[in-house]
Amino acid sequence: MTTGEMWKASATTLFLLILLNLALFTLGNTPWMVLGLVVLAASMFFSFRQGMDFGHNACCILQTVNRAQQPDSAMQGQLEQKVVKQAWSVARGFKGVLAAALIPYAAGCLYITCSLLNVEPLIIPTRLISWVLASPFWPVVLPWYNTFDRLTGVVAAVLMISPFVLPLCTFAGYLQGPKLWAKSEKAMAEGKRRAKAKSRVVRKKQVPRSQRPEI
Repeated sequence: MTTGEMWKASATTLFLLILLNLALFTLGNTPWMVLGLVVLAASMFFSFRQGMDFGHNACCILQTVNRAQQPDSAMQGQLEQKVVKQAWSVARGFKGVLAAALIPYAAGCLYITCSLLNVEPLIIPTRLISWVLASPFWPVVLPWYNTFDRLTGVVAAVLMISPFVLPLCTFAGYLQGPKLWAKSEKAMAEGKRRAKAKSRVVRKKQVPRSQRPEI
């Protein structure tokens, strides 16, 4: 998984969540809160599972890269850099988190800055942009806040924390990559052993018995 792939996955999920929440917003606060929380929980789980797939595939590429770097490997120095960049790496996954959170986090920071400095021409536009980008997460605070038209500590916390939620779910799944890869390798090895044992049994059954002369 590259940083760009993680950004694309998180951006796609966030875009779909925004569309769903804008539709739920028209139903009223209670339906929006209940359905919005369900949709958000499902999206977090989906992001985690997607991260697991990313991590497993990245570990497969990492094994290929490690083999290619062996001194006696015929592939040494032949792998393209774009392939190497897809290998599993904690640092690469964390960069993906930062890249995926950058735009909504920057929008939230801009709105907070404009509000604190009282930059009137920019307050409403930046509030609208940051509100829309954070709309999937407003149902979390709806039991205590019904409107978000002014900057408060809770609103600022949502704007600063929400950009990292989905990327961190993906990252948490991505970190499971080595465990999943080891599990799949173990399953493959056991499958090969069972296949060999079965083939030996079949060969033994196929050996013709010696016929005794009739008396």
